Amino acid sequence: MTQNPEAGSNFAFAFLFLSSEQQAALRAVYAFCRRVDDIVDSGEFPPEEAAKQLDFWVEEIGRLYANQCTHPLSARLRPHVLHYRLPQQAFLDVIGGVRTDLRKTRYETFAELEEYLHGVAGAVGLLCVEIFGYRQTSPEDIRAFAIAMGNAVQLTNILRDIGTDLERGRIYLPLEDFKEAGYTVEQFIRRQHTPEFVRLMGKQAERAKGFYRQARNLLHPDDRAAMVSAEVMATVYEEILDRIKAEHYRVFFQRVGLSFWRKLTLALRAWCRAHGIY
Repeated sequence: MTQNPEAGSNFAFAFLFLSSEQQAALRAVYAFCRRVDDIVDSGEFPPEEAAKQLDFWVEEIGRLYANQCTHPLSARLRPHVLHYRLPQQAFLDVIGGVRTDLRKTRYETFAELEEYLHGVAGAVGLLCVEIFGYRQTSPEDIRAFAIAMGNAVQLTNILRDIGTDLERGRIYLPLEDFKEAGYTVEQFIRRQHTPEFVRLMGKQAERAKGFYRQARNLLHPDDRAAMVSAEVMATVYEEILDRIKAEHYRVFFQRVGLSFWRKLTLALRAWCRAHGIY
């Protein structure tokens, strides 16, 4: 991913139907997420230094909400935090999620993984829904919507990026699911594509599908137009998930993606669906 989401990532298509003010806010949030993620994933810092860098951002978020910013990025966030009333805890949860990658490379259960998903995806969703706006969905349901959508998209990312994550020594699929499928971590590390691996991946795909359905069911129909950017993301990533499944989860040596024009088509389809046209 790049600092400018319009430069090519799937995130870019969420911008198509936003006002200029919403776009500026989302760019600032994106830049923050990119900054803290790069501290861990860029390889620029050893773990001890990366932890210190993340500590700085925990403190800087506190300064941001006290109007005492010391970093240009937090100063950039400040007007959007005020205008959209972005929750401080969500920024801290993003940092916490990223920090997990410094100390954890395996997850015994899905409950453990879900805590990680909240930090790296659900918390981002909680920021985004405030920028997108909503009126009819209850605060409890909008929070559940953001978390479910974040889980769905991030699980799709995990399935798509298995090869890349394995190169970094990370296995995000729950170990309890390995056992249930009759597939071993040793086979996974050797990138062995077996019927048991397909069974393991199928369970994760169904889990992601469940989160997509849950998110859509939580949103009040009158808020679908406002949340069209979230639906764009969901539509694009759900198609990626479907293609991963159609290719029998051959993800060890390839990364499933969509063409620009296919993403654009899906974005327009999502807009039509959100406005009751499709």
